[in-house]
Amino acid sequence: MQSWAAPYVLRWYENGHRRRRNLRTGDTLVAISEPRKLQKLQEARADGVPVAESPQPGKQSLRQAVEEFLEEVRVNKAKKTWQAFKQVLETFVAACPHATVEGITRRDVMVHFVGALQDQGLSDRTQFHRFACLVSFLKANKCTVVTLKDAPDYTETKISVYTQDELKAFFAACDPDDRLLGKFLLFTGAREQEAQYAEWTDILFDKKIFHIHSKPKMGFKIKDREERRVPIPDSLVAELKEVKKHRSHHLIFPANCGRPDGHLIRRIKNVAYKAKLNCGKCVGRTGLKCSAGPTCKHWKEHTFRHTFATMHLRAGVDVRTVQHWMGHSSLATTMKYLDYLRAESESTREKVNATFAGL
Repeated sequence: MQSWAAPYVLRWYENGHRRRRNLRTGDTLVAISEPRKLQKLQEARADGVPVAESPQPGKQSLRQAVEEFLEEVRVNKAKKTWQAFKQVLETFVAACPHATVEGITRRDVMVHFVGALQDQGLSDRTQFHRFACLVSFLKANKCTVVTLKDAPDYTETKISVYTQDELKAFFAACDPDDRLLGKFLLFTGAREQEAQYAEWTDILFDKKIFHIHSKPKMGFKIKDREERRVPIPDSLVAELKEVKKHRSHHLIFPANCGRPDGHLIRRIKNVAYKAKLNCGKCVGRTGLKCSAGPTCKHWKEHTFRHTFATMHLRAGVDVRTVQHWMGHSSLATTMKYLDYLRAESESTREKVNATFAGL
């Protein structure tokens, strides 16, 4: 029986897709010596095929480590989380010249990767979150060249809420579908994906409640994996009932293709731009710095959530209840809204004036 040397397989990436080619001649497997293998790799490079340097024996390829990590994230985390990790790790692989996890240096992260984030014009906060994603990957692969303490600094922004005048102007610029979306976000305090995957069966019309829960078949997992029920006002219940009569789809906000609409916030930003409530620079460009600075509220679901929380607290709803409705795992997070209201309240203003009345 004729013996053959171990076969070689040529792998490369082309247009973001992994390619693979067995080195064969016709139907016969070619036994290739090490010099012959190097020659084939050189020929591939000459043909314009990107060829990564082979990792040393016993060391893991960086691309392989990224693929395995993303596969694990896809199985155990929400789709949006997987997309965020994929975006971050693609940036890192492009910025890191090494072929192995073991070859990663602190300079690769702090200079090449962070520099790539800065070149993209991302805000300081977005750079911090993407750095944190990379740290999770490195930690999973037992690489300790950096920790979260090394992440770019950012200034924690103050709570921003929409005023009554802003909301009136926003809703005046809406078409019926966008008006329903805006009211749904404001009156339920839902996160973007919670609205994106909301189904008609999640609205308990008899109890006037929005039931927020994970949907494994649709690939949706709620944050912190804790279901919650949020009471909704009669006006929204009546509007949803009327809209439901003319809808056959199970989703409340489906895209034209029938899938969950992944551009809900872009719709909100576009309406705000028509109403002259944002600068237009941030429409559909999440994470980019806004040329208008703090005067532009960007119009995103988190500001609707902030407004939802502060309106309920101002109306006298206790902070523990608002914590549950918001889906906050920590009471300290909800207390920030209460502190905001206290600082802005008329009674606080009276006390401050009384303190300095003698001067």
